[in-house]
Amino acid sequence: MHFKRHLYCRIIAALLFLMAFPALADQKTYTVVVQDYKELPPYSTYQNGTYGGFNRELLDLFAERSGYTFVYKAFPVKRLFHEFVNGVGDLKYPDNDKWALHIKKDKEIHYSDPVVTYVNGVLVRPDKLGAGTGAIKKLGLVAGWTPIGFQDQIENGQVSLIENNSYSGLLKQAIAGRIDGAYSNVATSNYYLKNVVGQPAALAFDQSLPHVRSARLLSSTNHPELIAEFNQFLVDEAEAINELKLKYGVEAGVVMN
Repeated sequence: MHFKRHLYCRIIAALLFLMAFPALADQKTYTVVVQDYKELPPYSTYQNGTYGGFNRELLDLFAERSGYTFVYKAFPVKRLFHEFVNGVGDLKYPDNDKWALHIKKDKEIHYSDPVVTYVNGVLVRPDKLGAGTGAIKKLGLVAGWTPIGFQDQIENGQVSLIENNSYSGLLKQAIAGRIDGAYSNVATSNYYLKNVVGQPAALAFDQSLPHVRSARLLSSTNHPELIAEFNQFLVDEAEAINELKLKYGVEAGVVMN
């Protein structure tokens, strides 16, 4: 009898607590699937199980404005899309409707409006700007990347690929002239040139060479309503989002045509 009375009192106390704080009772929790890169400046960090950087601040701001709680679940890149399309998580950031098409085949995925513009292209020494594809004989890139736009030159032997396991190592190779260009994400390369290598003007993005210009998006397999809310958030909070972009430099050096 004493146990039942005690349990009843605990239930009443919990109900009274939720009535006193209705926002807690209504708050929804969603899982966001992210990359487990330790350092992917200027976009994100993942250290000691904690996700951070521009991506985290952006999504936390959306959650705060919408009354949600986001839990971040990180996966290695090779598993990331497989987990997402198989129903792990409610949202994924970043994503793009052109990424991992072989994995997303026959899956219905909802995408947001563009969030951050990115460019993957070739950085060269300033004296080599505009020299054209014929000047690229040795093309450096981070291991695992695919240099879009150079497939024909690679297949016919005009361009050889030199892989590097780190951004700073890749950029130092280009600065020293051991490679003719570094194919990479332009914003990330600019971050490394300034903050790690210490030579911000040593290389420049050559937009005359093959490159990919697109955007990072938010996606969901089962919550189109969240994507619609996020699109409105991008409009309503445009000023705050632009401040975050400037703070982290996520579009630094990205030439807008």
